[in-house]
Amino acid sequence: MKVLIYNELDPKDIPGFSKLQAYLENDDFKSAEVKKLGDNLYRARLNQRDRLLFSIYRYQEQRYALILEFIKNHAYQDSRFLRQVSTVDESKIPDIPLVSIDEAAPLVYLNPSQPRFNLLDKIISFDDRQQAIYDLPPPLIVIGSAGSGKTALTLEKMKHAVGDVLYVTQSAYLVNNARDLYYAHQYDNPEQQIDFLSFQEFLESIQVPTGNPVNFAAFQNWFNRHRQGHALKDAHKLFEEFRGVITGPATDKSWLSREDYRALGVKESIFLAEERDAVYDVFEKYLQFLADNTLYDPNIVSHQYLQSIRARYDFVVVDEVQDLTNIQLYLILKSLHHSRDFLLCGDSNQIVHPNFFSWAKVKSLFYRQDDLQTGDELIRILNTNYRNSPQVTEIANRILKIKNLRFGSIDKESHYLVESNGHNQGEVLFLQDTADIRRELDNKTKASTRFAVIVMNAEQKPAAQQYFGTPLIFTIQEAKGLEYENIILYNFLSQEEARYREISKGVEAADLHHDIKYARGKDKTDKSLEIYKFYINALYVALTRAIKNLYWIESQPKQALLDLLGLGEAQASLQLASQNSSLDAWRLEAHKLELQGKQEQAERIRSEILKQKTPNWQVIDTTTLPELKQKALVGNDKNAKLALFEYALVYEDLDIINSLLKADFKAAKQPDKGLQLLQQKHYSAYSFKKPDAVLKQVDQYGADFRNLFNQTPLMVAAWMGNAEAIKALVELGADTEKVDSNGLTAFQIALAQSDRSEAYAKKKVAEFYLHLKPNSMSIQVDGKLVKLDKHTMEFFLLNLMIALFYRVMPFKLHYRIEGFSTQDFIDAVQHIPTTILPERRKQRAYLSSILAKNEIDKDDKHNRKLFYRVMRGAYIFNPKLAIRVEGEWVNIYDLLSIDKLMPQYETKQDWWRADYNAYREKSMAAQKQALKGLIAVKLGAK
Repeated sequence: MKVLIYNELDPKDIPGFSKLQAYLENDDFKSAEVKKLGDNLYRARLNQRDRLLFSIYRYQEQRYALILEFIKNHAYQDSRFLRQVSTVDESKIPDIPLVSIDEAAPLVYLNPSQPRFNLLDKIISFDDRQQAIYDLPPPLIVIGSAGSGKTALTLEKMKHAVGDVLYVTQSAYLVNNARDLYYAHQYDNPEQQIDFLSFQEFLESIQVPTGNPVNFAAFQNWFNRHRQGHALKDAHKLFEEFRGVITGPATDKSWLSREDYRALGVKESIFLAEERDAVYDVFEKYLQFLADNTLYDPNIVSHQYLQSIRARYDFVVVDEVQDLTNIQLYLILKSLHHSRDFLLCGDSNQIVHPNFFSWAKVKSLFYRQDDLQTGDELIRILNTNYRNSPQVTEIANRILKIKNLRFGSIDKESHYLVESNGHNQGEVLFLQDTADIRRELDNKTKASTRFAVIVMNAEQKPAAQQYFGTPLIFTIQEAKGLEYENIILYNFLSQEEARYREISKGVEAADLHHDIKYARGKDKTDKSLEIYKFYINALYVALTRAIKNLYWIESQPKQALLDLLGLGEAQASLQLASQNSSLDAWRLEAHKLELQGKQEQAERIRSEILKQKTPNWQVIDTTTLPELKQKALVGNDKNAKLALFEYALVYEDLDIINSLLKADFKAAKQPDKGLQLLQQKHYSAYSFKKPDAVLKQVDQYGADFRNLFNQTPLMVAAWMGNAEAIKALVELGADTEKVDSNGLTAFQIALAQSDRSEAYAKKKVAEFYLHLKPNSMSIQVDGKLVKLDKHTMEFFLLNLMIALFYRVMPFKLHYRIEGFSTQDFIDAVQHIPTTILPERRKQRAYLSSILAKNEIDKDDKHNRKLFYRVMRGAYIFNPKLAIRVEGEWVNIYDLLSIDKLMPQYETKQDWWRADYNAYREKSMAAQKQALKGLIAVKLGAK
């Protein structure tokens, strides 16, 4: 058995490593005293106190022991890979015999020449070219084809950065995915502070712009309403000109003047010189359209922000850089302390967003800007594909050859073919567009999450939906970033037959047998590349979404491009086995698509596949509660009183309880009994260990439906402490960021319950804490976005303070306005297990330091300005703090209601038994008014 070492480990720091390595290489498990601790997790004995954790894999009939972790002094509880293990009794774990090659887990790829491996969410072994790039220092530009592993390589290189680090890309989904990959297996680097931001979030971190960013759909709707009688008809072409030519490339102005635009060279614009005045006329109307609709153009805002951007990062990674414009990239790089500390990666063959990108423009940006001077040897190319089958890769390479032959080389950096290292064999089938073929494909694939249909544009969707019942039908822009085992390409060429005929013009099949040659297009006035770039790239992207098989249907099968691709003869029949996916698989698919912003497809899955329906009860929320109070307290309606009482029990609303006592509602005198009856009546499904009854409701209404009291299933499961239900709901895509009528997320509800119940904190919360914890929290301070990652103590403390607001603050409003003290947090976390919150983070000095560091006036570069100190050692929320709640910015004191605070003169455990006499009510009202006044002052109100 061969031994490979995790690149984060240094064998020199591991006592007895050489001897143990020899035991493992000789398959001597007995001498190594190997024991199995978990799923493909083994430990070997280094000495009396220390252990080595490893996994066993196979590749090409060879076994490998992959050394993961050095465990000192039996400290299994501190292991990254045994996170929930508190104690391991080694005397009760028997030694195991040698693991056979058939028992070893398979690896898709492993480079036997490399003695080390890397690790994200899975084992990563770099090929020689990847390893050479990995070893290079910044600055660096990595160009990689689809499936080349460039993102994994980029994330691994990020781990070498020290200080404040930024990962930024256009797609919010890619940001979240990259963050999850980076921190997989509880990776932690104390020398880094990383911001994972989408480009929109990056803009917001400088200053939150007014309104929303304009997108192509909004532009197209506006343009279609105003283009009558206009010579310019192509909305996509115009949008690319606005974003990629008029506003995108220049860094010294927000947009080109009419004179500057007219003066552009023939290769600098999509439009001919005689068309440009008409284009600029539309552009001026576009600017007015933005203003009238409170929209903003990210390019224009990027230029405006050049005046206020400050250097704040020590290293920057820009992923999928081809989706950004020059001004956007320049703004990002301006945030660096030192201009050379960056890594860019992307693939210009995958451009389907309008931005007129080219690697030549990126290089010219560096040459033109004095503050971005870099060397010439920045660029490295990855052209080995580990994702797609060889059959799909072969077709994709033919597309690249046609592109090169027809238009010449775009630039040296895009001049390469893809080498396939795909481990899955597949096929490319060209099919006739007949009723039988469509019916066969539809019947066999519509119930499967492994098949998706791609069309060119939104206008083609209705036709595809007429013939294919799957909800997984995407335009090419929607398909960007997706992967499916099987892709059905439907009439991709036929609707744009003239354009693709022009693309293939002058290219012969024999030419495709040769490697591509680097040569510029001869005719500089030829606008073909700029005009047809989208269409050739769109086809390339569509093909490479298929991991294994491609089923290509065209209503016009006799096309020159298809002949060039070797698909001249369409098959008239198809033999395909039925493909079906479980409802759980469809739920997960809907959740994944929703995260990627594919709301249309997610909703179709829920309505057509999962058959989910809207609940038939009226939810008691902020809009319906006043009417319920009126019926109960003024109208003396008995049923309304009961509903209001139950609502008050759920939300610990003492104001309502007190009102019901005054209204002589007898049940309000025994809230403990009422709570017990409430749980039996409404939450019995959550009292069982198995979540079957809860999931039955989810099947009917979806994972995020609201019950009578405006709670999602995840909130209720957190409130009840049902670990199995929480795990099942999160696996089905339940949204962890939704809030209840108190403004609390499921995670914050769990923190509140941990404070309320010692048993909950000690025995329950550890089972589901990591499932409930969101990856990050977006806040706004001083008009700027700050993203608190879940690794930070600021994230935990802010969430805990929100969770305790209604329980702690009433005690702080007796005689003067006080606030949260360090002791309040110590009391709240004392029973939380150390696997969740290490002991050092529970200490008074540490908690006080976090509070003090984040005071609004504190001079600290990492000050998040979360807290306002009302007196020594007493804190409230920064009154200007806003939190992004379900996509909208909400001030903290609009999210958390001051009016719900009531006096509590007994212990917290006896909070139901507070004495509500008239004097104290009057005093409380005065204190609430004073707190509101303080907040108003801090918010700048008059």
